[in-house]
Formats: sequence, structure tokens, C-alpha cells
Amino acid sequence: MKEKIKREAARIWTYIRNNGGFGLYEVIGIAAVLIVAAFVVIPGFRNFAQGIMGQMDSWVNDSIIGKIFPAS
Repeated sequence: MKEKIKREAARIWTYIRNNGGFGLYEVIGIAAVLIVAAFVVIPGFRNFAQGIMGQMDSWVNDSIIGKIFPAS
């Protein structure tokens, strides 16, 4: 298994070395993807997480607190 990983790593390294490696355009592309992710994906995760937390709060109040610890 280790030999297969070493062979694959050597093949990838050879490909990068023979094709000029990572250049300025690749670095700019990676930076652009990270910037877009920061402005688009992360706020979506925030809304998603807030929705889940709101539903969990309702579930705990209705199912756990309401049934196990009813008000006297």
C-alpha cells in the first residue's frame, strides 16, 4: 500500500514538474475560489445552522421539557 502511494506521489510530482508546476494563474484561481466561498457559502451555512438550532430548540421544548418535565 505504501509503495502504491509513493508511486502515485512520484507520478503527480513528475506531472507538476514537467508541466511548469503551479504558476501565478493557479494561485490567483485558488484565491478567487476562497474569496467566493467566504462571501457565498459561509453565510449560507450560517442560515442553515440557525435553522437547525431553531428546530432543535422547538423539539427540546415540545418533546423533552413538555413531556418529561411538564409544568405543574
